Amino acid sequence: MANSPESWKYHSGAGRQRTPRQPAQSAQPVRRAPAKRTAPRRSSLEARYAPQTQSRQVRRPAPRQPAQRPPQAPRPGRRRRSSLLPWALAALVSCLILGFTYVWSARTALPAGADASGAASQAEPAPASSVGECVFRSGGELPQAVQDTLTEWFVRCYNASARLEAPKLDDLYGPGAAAQEACLLDEASVDFISQVRAMQPVDLTMTGFTIGLTVEETSWEDETITVSLQEDDQIQFAFLNGRTSSSCGIENTFTFSADGKILAHEKTEDGFNLVRDVYSRQSSSGEAGIKSTLSQLVSAAKADVDKLASQRQQYLADPEGQSSLQACDMAYDRQAAVDYARQWVGLTAMTRNPQWGIYDDYGGNCNNFTSQCLYAGGIPMDIYGYDTQQWKWYSDVPNSYSEARGRSSSWSGVDEFYTYVNENSGYGLVAEADGNLYAAQPGDVLQYGADGEWKHSVLVTEVVNDASGQPVEFLIASNTTDRIDWPMSAYAYADVRLIHVLGYNN
Repeated sequence: MANSPESWKYHSGAGRQRTPRQPAQSAQPVRRAPAKRTAPRRSSLEARYAPQTQSRQVRRPAPRQPAQRPPQAPRPGRRRRSSLLPWALAALVSCLILGFTYVWSARTALPAGADASGAASQAEPAPASSVGECVFRSGGELPQAVQDTLTEWFVRCYNASARLEAPKLDDLYGPGAAAQEACLLDEASVDFISQVRAMQPVDLTMTGFTIGLTVEETSWEDETITVSLQEDDQIQFAFLNGRTSSSCGIENTFTFSADGKILAHEKTEDGFNLVRDVYSRQSSSGEAGIKSTLSQLVSAAKADVDKLASQRQQYLADPEGQSSLQACDMAYDRQAAVDYARQWVGLTAMTRNPQWGIYDDYGGNCNNFTSQCLYAGGIPMDIYGYDTQQWKWYSDVPNSYSEARGRSSSWSGVDEFYTYVNENSGYGLVAEADGNLYAAQPGDVLQYGADGEWKHSVLVTEVVNDASGQPVEFLIASNTTDRIDWPMSAYAYADVRLIHVLGYNN
């Protein structure tokens, strides 16, 4: 995501003002390579073995034979005890066996540590098994309680997303209003992402995932510890049949109490940012405000998804009628643009080309990245016109004059690039904005919006067709959060517009 540094809009969550980094002299890639892992991995798998019971065989004693003597008539009201004793013993043993079986069944039906006196109450169902794992790639030593909580938090959130459900996280947070608000916001953020993915035409459940955590900084203050870390993930979405989609560079900051409970959390990811932005403008706070936020966002997302579904129906009805009528002098090298995109996206650590400016700390690097991809595909820099009628990057210094110096806002800004596409004529880029999304091709640009703002630009790398050979989904590459082979529909931003690149005029 990116806006021009002149306005300093921070909708990527990285709102720290820093001096823009100048391009390095070296052509070597800039990587945040993780160090060797120091923290041991812990397995959460536990095996439970039920004790095996053996049935006991009871041998009945043979009845004693009476002495040979003349038979006598029994006395009135008196029974022969020798004939009842075996039956009494058998009844006693049967009662013991039945009693033991009942007690054992009742105990095994109860959760661990529960009182047998509450056997009549209904036991909670066992949680669903995880489809992935969380690993610590590198970083400083963490208290074991903190490391355990981090592992559990990420696994629960990803498992909920894997099943398109809301997570249950309250036992991982400390007491107090601030901690409980952080918990509700985190639960609502994952819930929102799950609900948006559930609306999509492809199956975005997960068949597997690996979460990598790289600890960047830890600090102690009184009895609390603050941990800053970068999150990466490798996900297998169901509709991609085992293919891996990757993302990295997602920043998290947690504050923990001494016993490992979460007191505060911030995450620079689209769904988490969006929920917090809308919540901050609600008239009510706490649980009521968060429920209102979630309801508004889900309703808006549903309208956006329905709009895209309508576009797909229009495309399927007349694919040829969705083609652009514009002409250009020179064709666009789509494959070269896609190859560049794949080269400069990291899998577990962010990758940046040092020959260009880097804007991750100034609203995001997304449009800067897509501009580089288009330039690699042959689109020339455009120095003609004024301000948003230009598209250029010669250095990081803003420059709106018609000269081969500085940088135009359209190079790194999402809205500014969209304006350039619509206003440019004559020399330079020839592209069409707001066409039918399902006419997109590899090398085209998609822009994401939500809550009335356009926030993010990505490059299409592949078209995914359904069983009939018609487009149903697109895979993209992006910066700010580095993503590759990522489904277009897996974003929390549900509003998407297409910039269809044709080529350029001499």
